[in-house]
Amino acid sequence: MSKDTVLSVVKAFKIIEILSENESVGVREISTISGINTTTVFRMLTTLVQLGYVAQITENAKYFLTYKLLVVGNSVLALNNMIKLVHPYLQKISDDCKETVHFIERVGTNVRYIDKILPTSGVVAMGSYIGMELPLTSTAVGKSILVELPEEEVKEIWNNGEVIQYTPKTIRDLDVLIKEIEIIRIRGYAIDNEERELGLSCVAVSIPNYKGEPMYAMSVSAPSNKMNGENLERICRILLDTKEKIKKIIVHM
Repeated sequence: MSKDTVLSVVKAFKIIEILSENESVGVREISTISGINTTTVFRMLTTLVQLGYVAQITENAKYFLTYKLLVVGNSVLALNNMIKLVHPYLQKISDDCKETVHFIERVGTNVRYIDKILPTSGVVAMGSYIGMELPLTSTAVGKSILVELPEEEVKEIWNNGEVIQYTPKTIRDLDVLIKEIEIIRIRGYAIDNEERELGLSCVAVSIPNYKGEPMYAMSVSAPSNKMNGENLERICRILLDTKEKIKKIIVHM
């Protein structure tokens, strides 16, 4: 960490992250998970309770996050101009394809999900949620961004990021990834063929920011048995057409 890092802030957010991963949790549990001593954990929790971001269960003295933190998160989404620009297009894609649509931004070696549209019917359960981060190298949205980058940067991302085997189909070899990127470059879209979740496939295209940098991507996720033949071609065509419409608007931002 840099010399300007405020350690108390780092500790506070580590506690918040632990709370976000548990329905409720006690002081000693947080201390064990975080490595922060119990006295500091207690003092920080007391402060967070006073601020309204955390509450305590009287019966067992455990703590949980309140909806106040959700309000902060929602305000971030509401103020994001790219989300406001792209959201209507995502909705249209979901309506046309009758599938789940995601919008992500690049964050270092990861992608972060910043918008999600569910179809009005036939929803398939999947583990994605707004705010979730995954490696660029193991998702269709991530690979659609990688294809826009120089090979040296792709290798740097591979070496510095996490390489997690989510399923037997997850890419675990850099050479395999490089070859797939070459294929993506030719066809214009990326595919996640059950690399993240078995039984689920995803098609994605990148979206540039106003500087023309590949910082965003959008995707359609569906059961693998629906991602083939004419249906796959139709979904890819819709995504590519929508990408061009969005790019024309971004150019004038």
